[in-house]
Amino acid sequence: MEEKSWENITDHIIIEILSYLPVHHRHHAGAVCRNWNRVFNSPLLWRHLRVTFHSEKDVCWLGCLKRYGTHFRTVHIDCNQEDVVNRKITCDFINELARLPERRLKRFIVVFSGMNPYFYAGQEMHEAIEDLFGPPPTRCDVISTLEHVDLGKLSIAYSDKLFLPLAENNPNLRFLNIQNASLVCKVSSDCLLKIISTCTKLVDLRVHYYSLSEDVLTALADKERAPLQHLSVCCQKDDKMGFAKVWESEFWKALTEHNRALRVSLIFGDYCPTSRIPVLLKPEIPVSVLRVENWHPLLYLVRFCCEHYYRTIEVLVLHTHPSPQLDQELLQLVTKSHRLRELHVYCVLAKDTVAAIMKIRPGLQRITLKSEKEPFPWEPEVL
Repeated sequence: MEEKSWENITDHIIIEILSYLPVHHRHHAGAVCRNWNRVFNSPLLWRHLRVTFHSEKDVCWLGCLKRYGTHFRTVHIDCNQEDVVNRKITCDFINELARLPERRLKRFIVVFSGMNPYFYAGQEMHEAIEDLFGPPPTRCDVISTLEHVDLGKLSIAYSDKLFLPLAENNPNLRFLNIQNASLVCKVSSDCLLKIISTCTKLVDLRVHYYSLSEDVLTALADKERAPLQHLSVCCQKDDKMGFAKVWESEFWKALTEHNRALRVSLIFGDYCPTSRIPVLLKPEIPVSVLRVENWHPLLYLVRFCCEHYYRTIEVLVLHTHPSPQLDQELLQLVTKSHRLRELHVYCVLAKDTVAAIMKIRPGLQRITLKSEKEPFPWEPEVL
């Protein structure tokens, strides 16, 4: 019988173990034995990287970047934005990432954790990411370009200057999330149109309402491009200039005609004027996710969903006020919506209503349904 030893563990298991460790712990683990050290230096370990910048000691990731950066396919950065040191190290990391002699990077995700510092505009972060999206250095061998870009959780204001280079240098882009956590969005519809026209393989697009236009919807309906699978639209405070833009149903009809499998997520933030919500809803939109976060009576919206979105709705999130009428309308919607997998209602419902919902839809995966008042925040329950 073969003696059990750390040296006998297969490479893919060692890679899985090391991938969960911070870089300084990876170095220690790589010194366990020759086999582990060999795997530590394997390109396979460094293809998919999750980097955290939460303290000064995380600067050691810069050394790994210089040594193994040419192997990176996926980079997921988590920066604790509260400390200026963390933000500086993050910018240095992205700048060095842009200057690698070989580039295989396909997936790029950046998120902020911690509290947003007062008066922090994020200009240096904007410039660092802009450098990565721009043309590669002269001597850089570009083996792969970006296919997946997720900047949906950064509390900085984006502009056209950031995303025009992305379109020009990454034609294979398939996923783009620019729904930043800031209340300010300055990405114009002309910029978005440029992205859509250049990146014809784009199948998942997540933007603010402010950035959309009839020309953008028309471009997405072009039969020469890959069918769009998911469109997420977030309506927030800065969209007030764009609220004059209300598209006729014909544009949504044209969009869904070419994109038969299209799913649309509509997000109405807490600063979105409630009076505008019914104006923006259209029966022709294949809504799969609907989030309303502005704490107003929403009976009309539940009725609208029950009448027009019951075939497509999968996730419903409502921040509203309790009433017996709301309980009744929710029960009707739940009864008709066979695709529903998540239901989150941030107000107290009758105990019988909650029980009836669970009986009608036992296949729900995540819920926030309370029959008694509890302190906020309410955490979703995974079933």
